[in-house]
Amino acid sequence: MRNTRRRGIGLAALLAGALAIVSAGPAAAAEKTLTYRGGFPLIGDQAVTVVVGADIPATAAAGSTVSVPFSLDVDAGQAAGDGLRLVGATQLSGSIKSRVNVAVGGQSVAIPVALPIPATPVPAEGSLKFTARGQVDFTVPAGTPAGEAVSSVDPAASTHVVTDSSLGEFDVKLTLDPPDQDAVLGTTTVS
Repeated sequence: MRNTRRRGIGLAALLAGALAIVSAGPAAAAEKTLTYRGGFPLIGDQAVTVVVGADIPATAAAGSTVSVPFSLDVDAGQAAGDGLRLVGATQLSGSIKSRVNVAVGGQSVAIPVALPIPATPVPAEGSLKFTARGQVDFTVPAGTPAGEAVSSVDPAASTHVVTDSSLGEFDVKLTLDPPDQDAVLGTTTVS
């Protein structure tokens, strides 16, 4: 029982160490353009371009509480815009959920990221574009292991879309396409 508890505490410490990539050191703005594929109602599979922005700190210190800004600039394409216009949508909102994977000491831990999509007008023509912004808040525990932590965007994401049309609400599951894109956001030195 004690070994199981110690392993659980050790895993918790590793998870906490992974979170340290987004801690209180000076930040470097990271921007990464990635392409995804997702299944939409009515129009089927579509390519989606996402520009991921995050302020990745250069260093991390244990014991600090931090907020890391994230942004996702999404271009869902012409077909997504046409599909929403077809059903009479004039506005959308919702949320995007994904993860940032952090490699620390040979292990990887996923940090959840959930960002709101504010009320956004559906354009009268052209591509459907919107931005989701938010932040990840947490406290980096004392005892976080030292070393380099590499953060990267997870290959999967999910978007929940709310419209003012007969289509109502729907979810789009996204995966990196092609899957071998460089999704690294940055590296942080944990001390």
